[in-house]
Amino acid sequence: MNHVEPSWSQKLGSNLIANVLITDKSHGNLSLNQPKKVLHERQRDLVDAPWSYLQQVHGSLVVKIKNAGEFQGIEGDGLITSEFETPLSVQVADCAPVALFSTEGILAIAHAGWKGLASGIIDNACSNINDLGAAPSIAIVGPCIYPANYEFSIEDLEFLQHTFGMSIRSETQSGQLSLDLPEMVRISLNRNGIDEIIFLGGCTADSPRFWSHRASKDPERQAMVAWIESLS
Repeated sequence: MNHVEPSWSQKLGSNLIANVLITDKSHGNLSLNQPKKVLHERQRDLVDAPWSYLQQVHGSLVVKIKNAGEFQGIEGDGLITSEFETPLSVQVADCAPVALFSTEGILAIAHAGWKGLASGIIDNACSNINDLGAAPSIAIVGPCIYPANYEFSIEDLEFLQHTFGMSIRSETQSGQLSLDLPEMVRISLNRNGIDEIIFLGGCTADSPRFWSHRASKDPERQAMVAWIESLS
């Protein structure tokens, strides 16, 4: 399967390679709000197999994929597969994209904003991996909004603190109350037994490489796409 150079890759055992590509503006708009033909051509220019993707709703539903390109655009916020050469993707412009791998070759991907994290999207993705017979051990977290740029209401923050603790409370660069979304993701992953967490890409609201809904009201989206290659 042809593809551009991944943002991250790692061998799983002796014959599998886990791959994650995080797109940026140079790769083009990966939003669903464009003709499917244009979107699919852009996707396959990056990873040349049909992608699975969702109409994301900030919930906790995880959809199982058996064949490349299944369930394009149905509602949900997570995808899982035990098949190889099967790209799974999420679109983001401030929420955190998260890829989860088991060493046995199971892959899940999640769209993790604060509402999805509060609803249990990471918990459900990890539970689905466990149901397939192997615990997730590695997580890749892509670019998202960081607390310096994420002013947040005290009511919503106090609600989240009951579940995630005080470490998610932070301040913006101007001293306003803010939410630490990467910390929420880290806590969710740690609670599911994942300690190998790799953060890539930094803050979407700070970087000219990425689109940001919060900072610029951008309608475009970057994507995280993940897949596992078999060397056998």
